[in-house]
Order: sequence, then structure tokens, then C-alpha cells
Amino acid sequence: MTDQLPSAYPRFLICMPFMLAQEAPFPSQWGNPRNFSNDPGDPGGKTMDGIIQTEYDLWRVQHSLLRQDVRLITQTEGDTIYLNNYWLPYCPDLPPGLDMQVFDAGVNEGPVQGVRILQTALGIVSDGKWGPVTEAKVRGITDVGAVVKAFGARRAVVYHETRNFTRFGADWERRTSEITAASEKMIVA
Repeated sequence: MTDQLPSAYPRFLICMPFMLAQEAPFPSQWGNPRNFSNDPGDPGGKTMDGIIQTEYDLWRVQHSLLRQDVRLITQTEGDTIYLNNYWLPYCPDLPPGLDMQVFDAGVNEGPVQGVRILQTALGIVSDGKWGPVTEAKVRGITDVGAVVKAFGARRAVVYHETRNFTRFGADWERRTSEITAASEKMIVA
């Protein structure tokens, strides 16, 4: 997929700070050394501003750039990765609030899991594939608030079923609660 300019997606620019606040202790200070983590219990390994080393390596190789330590990631590179790997292609078609939930879940749990959670919230088969049934259900949403609540509830269940819940569960529950609350405030009446 070709890189898009984040400014072409105003909702991305609105949702990005909420998501980044979950990923980095100093979200408004891209590249702050305290935004780096390498928790031995986290399968993501070395992470800077929410981007893991393996994902950064892949992005750099795809763009014919030499690999380098993720601590050197620029904000432009990070924005491009978040936009192309997590916001696109589905979030621009989602109603405000629900777009942020799917985006944040994609970042933290993976895009396929984000789609699965959405499908469960919509009451359809949860296969993680965005097909015509998912598309039709999204277009037919009449009560965004109910779907946002159902998404948050399902996300909490998914976290409880995750292998590392005992280690990271309290943080995941906080994240779900904060993102759901922020998403509810974004719903257009």
C-alpha cells in the first residue's frame, strides 16, 4: 500500500493522540527516551512510541532503507506506520468513536483481532475478515453508542482470554475503559 499523508485523514489526526497516550508515557514528546520499552514479558520486544522493532525493520526494508534501532524512529515514520498499518483501510469508513476503538485495538491486539472484536460487537460471525457482511453491518449501524459499548465489553473479554493477562491485565483494562469513554464522547448525535 502506498504511504498516505496523515493530513488526508482528519479523524486519524484526532484519534492518534488518544491511542499514542496508551502506547507512550510522553505521547506529546515523540522520541523521548522514556517512550522506549523492552519488557522481557512483552512478546513485542523493543518498542519505541508504540512501534515494535520488527515492524520498524519491515517498514524500513519495504522503503529500501537500512534497518536501524527502533529508538531512532522519526515521528513521520511512526505516523506513516500507524496510518497505513492500523488506520487504513477500515477506520475511515467507521462512525466517529467506533473508528478510534478499532484503531486502538488494531494497534494493541493486531488488526485482525480489532476486526474480530468489531464483528462480535455487530452481532455477526467473528472471523477477522472484512468482507461484504461486515461492510453491510457497518453501513447499517443506527446506534453507534450501543456498538461502542459492545466493542468495549468484547475487548475486555478478549483481554481476559489473553495469555499475558495476569501480567498486563490491569493496564489493558484501564486502556479499554479510557478508550471506550473517549470513544463515547466522539459519537455524533
